[in-house]
Amino acid sequence: NADASEIRKAYRRLSLVLHPDKNDAPDAEIKFRQLVAVYDVLKDANKRSRYDEVLKNGLPDWRQAVYYYRRVRKMGLVEMSVILFILITIGQYIVSWAAYLERKYTAEQFLNMKLKKLQKKQRKGKYDGPALPETIILDIPTPSIWNTLPFQLPRWVFWFFVVFCPTSVTMVKAYWAEQKQRKEQELLEQSKRNADMDSKSTRSIGSCRAFTLPEVTSEESESLEAIVDQTANTDEPPEESKPPPLVSGGLWTDDDLVELVRLVKKFPPGTPSRWEKVASAMGRSVAEVTHMAKKVKEDGYRVVSSGPAEPEPVKPSKVKTRATDVDNNQDWSQVQQKALEAALIKFPKGASTDRWDKIAKCVPGKTKEDCMQRYKQLVEMLKKKKANGEMAPQMCDEKTT
Repeated sequence: NADASEIRKAYRRLSLVLHPDKNDAPDAEIKFRQLVAVYDVLKDANKRSRYDEVLKNGLPDWRQAVYYYRRVRKMGLVEMSVILFILITIGQYIVSWAAYLERKYTAEQFLNMKLKKLQKKQRKGKYDGPALPETIILDIPTPSIWNTLPFQLPRWVFWFFVVFCPTSVTMVKAYWAEQKQRKEQELLEQSKRNADMDSKSTRSIGSCRAFTLPEVTSEESESLEAIVDQTANTDEPPEESKPPPLVSGGLWTDDDLVELVRLVKKFPPGTPSRWEKVASAMGRSVAEVTHMAKKVKEDGYRVVSSGPAEPEPVKPSKVKTRATDVDNNQDWSQVQQKALEAALIKFPKGASTDRWDKIAKCVPGKTKEDCMQRYKQLVEMLKKKKANGEMAPQMCDEKTT
């Protein structure tokens, strides 16, 4: 009848007496463990109620499930496996007999019903078949102990190792051989495709008219880049710290020339960093691209096709004639010309990114493209006059400035 507080106090008092550190008796450790087990039962209400029930009714016997549950918990894996194997074998044998009796009963009921119908027809004189038996004996095989699990398991193991394993090994070998053959075939096809591509590229390169660019010195490349920068009207100042790249001297095919013409049309004059964009798109240097663009424009290089058709010429850009210059001069009045010159001095090259927009605002009646085209025409005229010696060097320098 003690409550939880009294049990706890009694446990603390006895633990000081029975603890191995306080008690020198040889069985002190055993008694202390028993004390801990008793306290573990009495401090829990559920365990204490079950303990009171055991005190009242006694320990469970073999007719109660707890009896077997406690013994099963103490069994090992091997012992439990043997018991389960025996139980499964007995259950299999009982189930086979039950299936046999059910099948026999169903067959007897069906055949007896048919026999009664035939006997009824025979009594009425409507049956002309053979004589009917009085009873029916069924030939249904009875269950045997040889069909249970202890005798079936060795047969399954024998079938697995003798029949299935060789077949499975053969199937695995055939599968890996097929995979290996497929990989070899894929590699062969890939090598054929690479060989075809190499042959096509060789034929295309051989059919193209390739030529080598002339070697250009550093002075010539500097002068060439300066001329291209003036004709292209770019707003970015030239980089003085880095020397201009030299012409690489690579081969130019017809496809390269067609690509060059397309990029020149894509980036018209006046586009910021025009030639840098064209060179980066073609994977070549700026000096090489400008040199080839100048050759295409002046000399009129033609792209020769590989087929039997006639070669299509690469049309060079139209060169401004004297009549065009006269017409453009007539379109520009003296007031517009003076306004353009003043705007060019006011907004020098490289001062801002929107230089030509500001210049166009200062010139009445002219757009940005008109101002850029007029500036290009003036530069070409000054170059021609300077080349022909029509201007004094000092005056030419002043005009160019």
